[in-house]
Amino acid sequence: MGSNLTQDVTFDCGDEVGSVPMWAVAQAAPRYAVLTGGACQPQLAAVVFDATRNPRSLDHYFPLARALAGAERDLFDALVSEIAAHAGFDLRLFGPARADLTADLPLSARHLVAGHLAETYFYRRDILDRLLSAPRHFFLYTTRAAFADDGGEAGGCFNPERVALQLVLSRLFEGFYEEWPGVAPFLHEFGHMLDFFDAGTGRFGPSEGLLLGLSPSDGEVFTPVARDLFLRGKRLEYDRYLARLAGRAAPDLPFPIGHPYVFQNDTEFAAGYFEMFFRNPHALAEQNPDLHAGFVALFGYDPRRCWPQDFPFYIDSNRKFYASGEPLWPLGITAPDIS
Repeated sequence: MGSNLTQDVTFDCGDEVGSVPMWAVAQAAPRYAVLTGGACQPQLAAVVFDATRNPRSLDHYFPLARALAGAERDLFDALVSEIAAHAGFDLRLFGPARADLTADLPLSARHLVAGHLAETYFYRRDILDRLLSAPRHFFLYTTRAAFADDGGEAGGCFNPERVALQLVLSRLFEGFYEEWPGVAPFLHEFGHMLDFFDAGTGRFGPSEGLLLGLSPSDGEVFTPVARDLFLRGKRLEYDRYLARLAGRAAPDLPFPIGHPYVFQNDTEFAAGYFEMFFRNPHALAEQNPDLHAGFVALFGYDPRRCWPQDFPFYIDSNRKFYASGEPLWPLGITAPDIS
């Protein structure tokens, strides 16, 4: 996309986005490379949004948005914009040595993060309102080095001391290079944030291994039926994992759905299965109906309506690990006696 492009050169982005001036895309695209030294290469959809501000450009990132129509779709767009401008939505971009580069953050990144919140809580505005009742910190970083300069770990994390979700900017885009969304590092770390937040006090405290709305301490947003189903489903996963760990699994016993990583402690379990609910709802519903139903009750909708089929990587790689016979990680999660 060179400098000789004329004002009237366009390309067709479909009926809902229309024709987009090539010069506008060429102007928006280099911003990511300049900010990140080439480390972040977003999809064309994100660059088109930067150039046009058309919310339909970002439908690729949100399966729920693809399934909505008419007034509901307009409400989704309005909610994303509302979150992006909300006083409680503290999204920042940092460079090396914690240089604050928020003023240079591409608009698509702000709307992607806001869109993930909107997709999660589109049908539970009460929980979303409680979460954003005070500033919630989302810190993005231009490079892994900048992330490390600010104490980040593993490319993405939730830092309970700073009560901030921290993520390398490129990881916001990494799961979206295929027709349907894939790996979701933001969703995983957001799951941790929801676990550590206590809606009753409005403060962050120790992990309970329960997403926002599953603890009685969450007050008005507490959803008892979701808690009961979640704990039943968690107990089933616990029993399946324990049987394999102890070497007494019957040949026909289903594998645990999650990777051994999520069985090391309660907060990883909560975040890992939260992520899979929005990426593998079909497998989750088939293999653990209670756990799936608990999430449906908590978030107010079933993602299966949005997904023609699951994102296969998580399920396939987890099954492969269990089938390999490799030693399992120690079991660190708790599960109540629900008998």
